[in-house]
Amino acid sequence: MSSHPDYRFDEQTNTEIGGASPVAGESFEPGVETSPLPKWLIYVIGLGIFWAGAYLFSFSGGFRPDVFDYQPRYGAEVAVSKGPPDPKVVGKRLFSANCITCHQANGEGVAGQFPPLAGSEIVLGDATNHLIAIVLKGLQGPVQVKGQNVNNAMQAWEGQYTDEDLSAILTYIRSDWGNNAPPVSADAVKTMRAQLKDRKDQWTWPEIQQMPPKNMAQPAAGTTPPAPSKAVPNSGSTPPSPAPSGGASS
Repeated sequence: MSSHPDYRFDEQTNTEIGGASPVAGESFEPGVETSPLPKWLIYVIGLGIFWAGAYLFSFSGGFRPDVFDYQPRYGAEVAVSKGPPDPKVVGKRLFSANCITCHQANGEGVAGQFPPLAGSEIVLGDATNHLIAIVLKGLQGPVQVKGQNVNNAMQAWEGQYTDEDLSAILTYIRSDWGNNAPPVSADAVKTMRAQLKDRKDQWTWPEIQQMPPKNMAQPAAGTTPPAPSKAVPNSGSTPPSPAPSGGASS
């Protein structure tokens, strides 16, 4: 008996499993039979890639998130008129950015530190030139607002805001939190800015009170400014006689 194992059975089994007999002179090596793709399939795939690229280029809108339809096809575009921005909306945004810390979102301020704006006699008063002057140049306390004594300082805002910005802020604070006062125009702010251009210091409340009051607010929509009053003679008085014609005699 030979001491070497007989591999014939294993070779036969492997051949049967592989499904093909080994070629003479070649060792058995399992593998996958491959062949090149048909040319027509390559052309179809290439055409599909080209079409997809052209489609994305034409209808992607540059991959911008704000583009809905790069080439609208249904009806002509309708031009929408954008009117001037609402000063109350602009004023609220500016107020929220720089004023809300002191005067608070509800306009009530901080007791003893920052005055309230809701129901403030300074904000709602007819002397709007006082209000504009305070916002332009700032105010150094003490001051009394709605019976509350406040002793703090408000910075000047003339260097941070344009006339239009300050107009929007003043219009907003005169119309929110239950306030209902006419708006303040940018022209009014411009006028006060020119009048106070040489002043460098913050106001004190006694100085503001010495300033002649002037109503620079815009009249409410649909109303006209009141006509100047005329002197009416007292009842029962005799009207003066007309002056004689001709020059006075010497």
